[in-house]
Amino acid sequence: MSDLDQHVGRHQRPATDTGMPGFAVIGAQKSASTFLQDQMSLHPDIEIPEGEVRCFEDPFFSAGDADRLPELYHSPVGAAVRGIKRPDYLGRPEIPGRLHDALPDLRILVVLRDPVARAVSSYYHFVRHGFVPLLPIDQAVDALLAGTWDADYPRAPEVLTFGRYGEHLDRYLGLFPADRIAVFEQVQLIKHPQETLRSAFEFVGVDPDWPLPEQSVRVSNRGVYSPARLRLLRTKNRTRFTYSDSMDRRYPRRMTPWGWMYNASVVGADRLVLSRLDPGRPPELSEETRHALDDYYASDLDVLRGLLPTWGLEPSWL
Repeated sequence: MSDLDQHVGRHQRPATDTGMPGFAVIGAQKSASTFLQDQMSLHPDIEIPEGEVRCFEDPFFSAGDADRLPELYHSPVGAAVRGIKRPDYLGRPEIPGRLHDALPDLRILVVLRDPVARAVSSYYHFVRHGFVPLLPIDQAVDALLAGTWDADYPRAPEVLTFGRYGEHLDRYLGLFPADRIAVFEQVQLIKHPQETLRSAFEFVGVDPDWPLPEQSVRVSNRGVYSPARLRLLRTKNRTRFTYSDSMDRRYPRRMTPWGWMYNASVVGADRLVLSRLDPGRPPELSEETRHALDDYYASDLDVLRGLLPTWGLEPSWL
């Protein structure tokens, strides 16, 4: 079953829709893109499915899958601007060409955050899901920079490479005109959500003055940084997922009653005990490790500095 099969199945769409998505939300992991997705979905003239649509990326991509994207939507064709969300589409080199081939008029909303903070957050996200080993953060960054894990954990390079925003945006600009791309910063999205959402609404072509309710930003997919919690939560992976031989993908597996009971006990222990002892903050990098990451991103940030004036953006971390 393809990724699109699973997503369509969850939404139980009839086969009568023919309208394609008009925009995509992409960007850095843990950059409040889920908040942007959730808030945009409240607009009466926008429809964007819950979750993420992965059908354009390897290994889920299959020729012809894009033609089935209209099956994700409930509204009649023309009744709403349709969108999809998948942050990873920014960092994967195979994506821009596939999006352009299938959706040449697509509008692309990109959310960025400090690449060093993103790398730390991404590392712990990958640890939780079994794609990299758990080590103290400075040792882990050393291993990532040296490529120590690349052979055994082929997704490990993504922890660093997905933060090379200049390279990724330049790839999109080679196919999509700049006025089809809008770039937002995580900090501004969190601090000034109404202003950012107004810009997003205007960009996708709906009423920018539609009154969203006042809200505080709800953190989605909150990161886990406690080694004790991570070790516990990682034990669920083998009962919930089947991993590919190359350890680069995982797929949901049929759960046994024992598996359901075990997962429920792990979730309960985490929520009732360990989460209350976890301050929920990433560990501090040593000065040497931060300098190493700054050096890794330096050349790409030069590229990014040359691109961001296109959108009038001056990130706080640049």
